[in-house]
Amino acid sequence: MKQLCKKIAAFIFLLAGFMPVMFTLFFLYKQQLIRHDMKEKLELEMLHTIVVPQAEVKWVNHKKEIRVNDKMFDVKSFTLKKGQYIFKGLYDEEETALNNYFEKSTDQKNESGFQILSALFKMLQSIYPGDADETEISKKISNEYSPLILQHISSPFINILTPPPQQAS
Repeated sequence: MKQLCKKIAAFIFLLAGFMPVMFTLFFLYKQQLIRHDMKEKLELEMLHTIVVPQAEVKWVNHKKEIRVNDKMFDVKSFTLKKGQYIFKGLYDEEETALNNYFEKSTDQKNESGFQILSALFKMLQSIYPGDADETEISKKISNEYSPLILQHISSPFINILTPPPQQAS
C-alpha cells in the first residue's frame, strides 16, 4: 500500500514538474500550425498594404512577421523608401490571440509564484519572531556556558618572536 502511495505521489510531482515544458511545447506546436495556415493564406487571399515608419517596426520573425499596434502581421514582401517601410501581407488574428493568451497566462503564473514566495518568507519569519525573552535566554546560555565556547582559536602558523638573522659585512 505504501509503495502504491509513493508511486502515485511521485507521478503527481513529475506531472507538476513537466507542466511548464508541456505548456511550452503546446504553445510552439500551435504557433507552427498557425504559421503554416498563414503561409497558405498569403498565397491565396488578397493582401493588405501598410506603411510603417522605420523606427516603429518591431520584427517578430525577421523579414517574415512584424507586430503592428499589438497585432501580428505576416509579411509577404516589403520595401524601404525614405525611412518608411511598405509591407504587403495579412494580419494574423489567430497568432495575436495565441500570443496574448501566452503573455496573460505567464503574467498570472508569475504573480501567483510571487504570492507563494512571499507567503513562504512570511511563514519562515514568523517561526523566529525575535522576542526580547528569547534574546535574554540566548544571552544567559552564552554567559553560563562560555567556558565551553572557544574564545580564541590558535593559528595553525607558528608566530616567530625573534627577528630574522642578519648578515655580517
